[in-house]
Amino acid sequence: MTDKNILDNFEDGKPYLNHKNAILSAPVRHIFMIASIWYLTIKNKNKNISILEIGTWFGASALSWAQGLEEYADSKGSLTCVDAWKPFFDLEEHKGNEYVLEMEELLKSDFAYKVFLHNIGTVPESITTQHFRGQSENILKYLKDESQSVVFIDADHTYDFVKKDISASLRLVENNGIICGDDLNMQIKDIDYNFAIENKNKDFIKDPKTNKNYHPGVTVAISEIFGEVSSWGGFWAMQKINNNWNKISLKDMPIIYPKHFDKENIKKAKDHFNDIKNYLT
Repeated sequence: MTDKNILDNFEDGKPYLNHKNAILSAPVRHIFMIASIWYLTIKNKNKNISILEIGTWFGASALSWAQGLEEYADSKGSLTCVDAWKPFFDLEEHKGNEYVLEMEELLKSDFAYKVFLHNIGTVPESITTQHFRGQSENILKYLKDESQSVVFIDADHTYDFVKKDISASLRLVENNGIICGDDLNMQIKDIDYNFAIENKNKDFIKDPKTNKNYHPGVTVAISEIFGEVSSWGGFWAMQKINNNWNKISLKDMPIIYPKHFDKENIKKAKDHFNDIKNYLT
């Protein structure tokens, strides 16, 4: 089926994620996203949750945030998505990378944006949703201080952009709220620091110390702003308490799998979670 056929044949009320590039990050991270809403509502007694997502793509993570509101906040709250939905990769840096070229085409053709519009339209009407299409640096400055319970950062993963997004988001988080993000594969203590600094504006490379792939820009930017952060399977979070940033614990979290995942992604999430559950703190 062609991309145009897909766009013309969405099922009303059902998300579309049946595409090989629909879920770009490790599926297990969505479990911790949902658990973050549990943490705020059950542990912190906050039932008035507002979520800001920076970097949305097809909307898979937005649906997981909405599910967290359904599970723990009586299907109420607000969800704001910010994304340019336009090509952003340095094609010289990624020359010959078919994965990057395909993503660029999905953005250039507006396919990714149209899928997002369909998917966000499946969120319960009791949850207020809105989105802003544009560069985050041009949008975040207009949002009110301490207006968000959760700010989730998952946009451009190179250092300059990650640091700008985090820095611009700090003032937006309300007291006891959470700032969090995706793709923290390793923290600064785990990797070759000098190599990371030299390559911080490259997107996804192999660390010579561990021989593992990671996003040096994410690792370096987070380290410079927070130091070591709470992190589970690549999802990271810090809580604002009286203008200080603190780690959080998800040790007793319920395990909720995204209902919009297919069987393959649920299996990936379960397998990955089983590998790391004993390290929850």
